[in-house]
Amino acid sequence: MKKRNILVVTLLAVSPYLMYTSCSDDKPQEDVVVDKVEEVVPENNESFYQIPAPDEMFSFIKNSGLTYNKSLINSPQKSTTYSTPMEQTLIFGVYSADLAYTASYEEFNESIKYFATVQKLAETIGISGAFNEELINNIKNNLDKPEQLLANSNDSYFSVIEYLEENEQGNKLGIIASAGWIETVYIVANSIDYTKNSDALQRLADQKLTLDNLMLYLEKYGEDENVKELMVWMKELEQTFSALSEENATSSGISLKKKEGGKMVLGGGSSVVMTKDQFTTVKSKINEIRAKIVK
Repeated sequence: MKKRNILVVTLLAVSPYLMYTSCSDDKPQEDVVVDKVEEVVPENNESFYQIPAPDEMFSFIKNSGLTYNKSLINSPQKSTTYSTPMEQTLIFGVYSADLAYTASYEEFNESIKYFATVQKLAETIGISGAFNEELINNIKNNLDKPEQLLANSNDSYFSVIEYLEENEQGNKLGIIASAGWIETVYIVANSIDYTKNSDALQRLADQKLTLDNLMLYLEKYGEDENVKELMVWMKELEQTFSALSEENATSSGISLKKKEGGKMVLGGGSSVVMTKDQFTTVKSKINEIRAKIVK
């Protein structure tokens, strides 16, 4: 199984091809509307979900020179301490991101622990059907192959997304995705040296748009009590990110804008800017929300 992402903004912020087409001198720069929620491509039956996946962010920060830090991930030994359905659903998202983090850095022994933890939690929160026999066998047969760790992590993540979509559990999907995204930006924010890691810092700043799109997804399930509780935290973070401005002629050449109707737009010539004080504030808020999730 191979599915590609996701909250379309993440792709646009990551893909060198898309950055090239938006910045090319051969063509006039135009805004690109990225308001897709789901699109099925008939020729290869891939789906595009409005849900961010952690693997591309971790692959990017690894390539940017940020080192692996085991102390940032939530210990799988704590998994049994989460007792309510909301806590268990949130922590499933956290552990899914931690799995992707360990897999991206080819931390073989850690990834095995997180695969087991995620699979067990899937049973607890009623989504064990997402881990079919083919997926489980593929994971088991490749546990001794570090190069397969990230592919296995991606397969399990997208299997969960597909399962929840097919079973119309968008509220649970929104909670899992939000917790996974929080864990991802928490790891990134706490790995960055503001004076040295400019590329990773820019990627963190660009999460302003990712968060906007994630909030749009959550709002569809705003009547759900658990989603409503989560959105209080997410709105606090959204307000913190809202202080970030845009600046022309940066290296990324991407501007992040919102049009009427909630549509997110990328245009050439500018990008989100994060000052040192803003970085400190965003990092502090991310750490605060993450602490509430993992307790």
